[in-house]
Amino acid sequence: MFLNKLEDNEKNAFLTIAHHIARSDGDFSESERNVISTYCLEMQIEDVNYNKNSFKLDAALEEIKSEENQKIVLLEIMALIYSDGLHEAEQNILNIITDKFNINRSLAVVYAEWSKAILSIANQGQALIKL
Repeated sequence: MFLNKLEDNEKNAFLTIAHHIARSDGDFSESERNVISTYCLEMQIEDVNYNKNSFKLDAALEEIKSEENQKIVLLEIMALIYSDGLHEAEQNILNIITDKFNINRSLAVVYAEWSKAILSIANQGQALIKL
């Protein structure tokens, strides 16, 4: 929804973070694949080649410079996380991100609830289209 505001290097960093999170629970689900495909369309870029062995979360997070863009990344990552339910490994990464971006845990809860609401509305829209 807001990913088009990111700089090119931030978009690539965001996608690698998204792939890392999507695979962190050992299940790269269809809903996660769809969310990442939507991210690519929104940002008008090709998907990245994610390599688990060479990925460094701290380095990817360092690419996201401004506070506003950090919040965008957090909001969008939450949509990915909640697309197939929150898993412990995802929660751990989410905690790292909020700490790195210096985002208050209470604010992160508000972001999570907003992300869940947006996902619900999107799912309702998909259902309406199929009626």
